Amino acid sequence: MKGIACGFTANIDAKASLDGKLLEKLRSRCESESEPPTPKRPGMYLHSWTDLAGAVEWNMRAGRGGEYIVTSERMLRELRGLADWTWSVGGTGLQAARAAAAAGCPAMVNVPAWTAEYDFLLNDEGLEEARGNGKEAPVHYILEYNRNGRANRIILRGTGEFAGGLIAPEFAARLKGSADRFRALLVSGYNAADSPEEAADLIGEQVRFLRSLGSHPIPVHLELAAFFSREEQLGVIRRFKPLVRSVGCNEDEMAELLGLEGALLKLPDAELLDRLGEARIRLGVRNLIVHTHPFAVCVSDGEARKWEPALGGGIRFAAARAATGRFCTAEEIEAIASGLPPNARGVRLAGAAAGMRHICVVPALEVKQVVGTIGLGDTFAAGLLAFAPGLDD
Repeated sequence: MKGIACGFTANIDAKASLDGKLLEKLRSRCESESEPPTPKRPGMYLHSWTDLAGAVEWNMRAGRGGEYIVTSERMLRELRGLADWTWSVGGTGLQAARAAAAAGCPAMVNVPAWTAEYDFLLNDEGLEEARGNGKEAPVHYILEYNRNGRANRIILRGTGEFAGGLIAPEFAARLKGSADRFRALLVSGYNAADSPEEAADLIGEQVRFLRSLGSHPIPVHLELAAFFSREEQLGVIRRFKPLVRSVGCNEDEMAELLGLEGALLKLPDAELLDRLGEARIRLGVRNLIVHTHPFAVCVSDGEARKWEPALGGGIRFAAARAATGRFCTAEEIEAIASGLPPNARGVRLAGAAAGMRHICVVPALEVKQVVGTIGLGDTFAAGLLAFAPGLDD
């Protein structure tokens, strides 16, 4: 069985529940700054406890997730003492690789930096690691909360996490030497940058790497992350699109790319499908993959139906992880998925798209008791790529 190669970030996730007690602790830190937190839409950077508390409260009121850079190392150190954290692996590449390996799909992952004390987190059979120069792995603090029945998370991270580059030389050498072992290469991680300028450098590193693969027959999938502005995200797509076969994003990222004022899922069914079709043409990508709570969709410049098994694989992988809070075996995934009903709106949209050559919709599975939300998009990517169509399909 062909595996998947994943890059280009790996970090430690420290997760805590954002309850009233933790929120009050965040607010109390603002007292020394003599400025009460004001809920407002935050920028990329949080320089003070007032900034942090205000950003958290804005996200909670808006019912959204978010990712922010905390510029004070002292604040990050103090965060460790504010909650009981659950430690796990993080980063799109590492999450996807572990999900694939647990399900029996061989995976190789690029790890730019790691610390020996975290080795216990990496013990999956079938996971092949290519590590960088041994720098300390960054820690991301993830605050989870629920609003109106939907789980969200706020990610807080530091600066200069991958200043030495994203791609481990060992990863590049192994991939170039055995590209035919892999069904797909997952590209991510440009949002590890602290600024658009640094992001341009990291993207340049990735683009040069992809070009260095030359004629190696390995399809590339770019997973977006809504971290920078819409214009900068469009710039990311422009840089990568000559080199990738597919581009993936979630519903919030798609709404941002479309320039919507409200949520993507608030659009009526017919308009939603029309807007997705227009988005693929406007973005100029070959295959646009959008994963949402009710459904997953592929909008293609060819026959979209060939992506149906891949969309279903992503949905089953993500549903099993949502139901268990962990990476699942293939047997567990199929057993869990077989007992879950399809989302009603997803079924409706799939029916509406049934006669469309360029759009394929697969309903998501309804998980009544969600154990965890971290890494569900990355786990979807693992399932998607494990079942992605081959180059000749």
